[in-house]
Amino acid sequence: MRRVVSIVIAAAGTVLLVGSLLILRKPVVDAGEAGLFANDCCGTVKLADGEMLLNDQQTISYTVARDADAPYILPRFDVGIVADQGLDVDGTRSVRKLRLDRLPAPTRLTLYEGSTPYVFERWTPRRRR
Repeated sequence: MRRVVSIVIAAAGTVLLVGSLLILRKPVVDAGEAGLFANDCCGTVKLADGEMLLNDQQTISYTVARDADAPYILPRFDVGIVADQGLDVDGTRSVRKLRLDRLPAPTRLTLYEGSTPYVFERWTPRRRR
């Protein structure tokens, strides 16, 4: 009888663990947060479905969260700025938060390189008439 109870408890624990991992794995992204953000010196950051596309070249997964200061994006790897080159991804550095001005549908994304803020504005294509 003890063996059956142990197996049932282990099975229930496994189901709960797998279920919570699946729920936590999904990015906390509202559809209104997707979009393309641009900065003249650094290029573009496209946010969609929990992935950011940097300058149409490199894709990194991210999650969206909020702290006492503001909402932010937390990429899987550190995203920074390299002078005269643009965006850089470094898996050896601590990950930095990319700040959003609001949720949902942010209009600005800010990346700090030291104390220097780089502001990426939401880019919306103009409609042709």
